[in-house]
Amino acid sequence: MDVSSKSFVVHAIDERKKVVFEGEIAPTREGIRELISKLGAQPKLVVFEAGNQMKWIAETLKKQPKVEVHVVHPNEVKWIAESGGKKTDKVDAKKLAHLARGDMLPRKVHIVEGRTREMRELVSARVQLMNKRVSMINTLRGYIKQEGIRLGEKFFGQEDWQEQLEKKKVSAPLKAIIKAFRSSIEALCDSEHEIAERLTKIKDERTELLETIPAIGKLSSRTLVSAIDDAKRFDNRKAVANYGALTPTVYQSGDSVQMGRINRDGRHEVRRVMLQCAHTVARMSSPASKPLRTFFERIEKKRGKKKAIVAVARKLLTIAYGVLKSGEPFDPKKLEPSPEPSKKTTPAARKYVLKAA
Repeated sequence: MDVSSKSFVVHAIDERKKVVFEGEIAPTREGIRELISKLGAQPKLVVFEAGNQMKWIAETLKKQPKVEVHVVHPNEVKWIAESGGKKTDKVDAKKLAHLARGDMLPRKVHIVEGRTREMRELVSARVQLMNKRVSMINTLRGYIKQEGIRLGEKFFGQEDWQEQLEKKKVSAPLKAIIKAFRSSIEALCDSEHEIAERLTKIKDERTELLETIPAIGKLSSRTLVSAIDDAKRFDNRKAVANYGALTPTVYQSGDSVQMGRINRDGRHEVRRVMLQCAHTVARMSSPASKPLRTFFERIEKKRGKKKAIVAVARKLLTIAYGVLKSGEPFDPKKLEPSPEPSKKTTPAARKYVLKAA
């Protein structure tokens, strides 16, 4: 099923490749129920790409008898959909149907429900508000810069930035622009705080476990839970780090292997909060944070502060994975360097690891 706002294009085949339905249906719950009814009483596998309508479509399909839902990530079927030089909604639906029949679909997108779904939606809304606020601040900086006034990097992070801005000697048109932007920025900031307050009021034992980890607070713990949900769905720590967009890209050709920047394919909100937590760890001095701080200083000495921050962010994410998977609070004693390497010890065994994970 190819999903769009105007209609859903459906291509249904049976195990013998016979087309049992081909056409469009209304993009409504009633349209989906009528489709399932037309396809008969036999078991059905419905495949569609993840998008902004995924939630209600999946909920509607799950309520139908003998229906299995398989949601795929658009990036994982992009190369298949675009192969052959012809891409239309009908072609996309047909290719998904044949991939499903041949058992060649990418693994399912994890659909979160209940409190986790509520947290994920609130986190997403907060990120959108924050992005719009930052965009407006950057636009306002551009207007102010046109009159030769440069604002400090942390200017808008100060509590009295509004008063300081009013004291600047600027032209009348710019004063009007500043006034208009200021009210919008303040409104976005208030909305962001409102969402954050509602988010932090959600009670979940998994967030309480995560908050035992140094530098992880109420917002970051809920961001992690909303993204990870069930830790057991991941194969290992590397899979979690990749999901959190905190693994380096790899360029390999023959015997040459180069590590590039961290990937952009994972969940950006996870990477953002983990990097913020990593900066906090770099400034902490509590006993619980000592192993992480030692890890940071060791990487910083060898590879610089920026790479050390990314390494700590990735370490925090894998620790969070270990805590969620084990169901036990963070224990700094489990974070320790491995014993002195022997001749038989591999490089991987000499890494600074979290035993619990």
